[in-house]
Amino acid sequence: MNTWDNIKAAQIAHDLVHWESSTRNIADFDPSCIYCARDNKSRARNYRNFLIYLTNYYQLTDATDETNLAFEKLSRRLEVLIQESEEETNNETAKSARRNAEKIFETVRLGRIPKTSFNDTVSILIGVAYRTNIFDKAGNIEIAHQLAYQ
Repeated sequence: MNTWDNIKAAQIAHDLVHWESSTRNIADFDPSCIYCARDNKSRARNYRNFLIYLTNYYQLTDATDETNLAFEKLSRRLEVLIQESEEETNNETAKSARRNAEKIFETVRLGRIPKTSFNDTVSILIGVAYRTNIFDKAGNIEIAHQLAYQ
């Protein structure tokens, strides 16, 4: 999956398989399914700030445990990149961070499809996370988003 349309199609296919249409109750719960397993982990400040960011800028409507795991992986990769100097930056670490950011958008539900391309949205997310020390500095999120969006 690498486009908004593919992500939306996967979510619709999931709903057709796992949900009863009339009651919106889970008809066929599958704990291994990233959409059935809702987000139930305790939220650290950074993760909570991250979810608020997605809600404010991308109209987040739902997240899963898989989203939390992808965020944790992205956080670890970005911590490595933040600690390294530009000369030491490992391309594999940067590529891994990008894959983790892509995974985040594959595991969340957004109220609308962003106007920016999938690749640009992933780049914006990484830029905001990097500039806010992985969503630690909540006051800087709006500024970082504006800088990354330009």
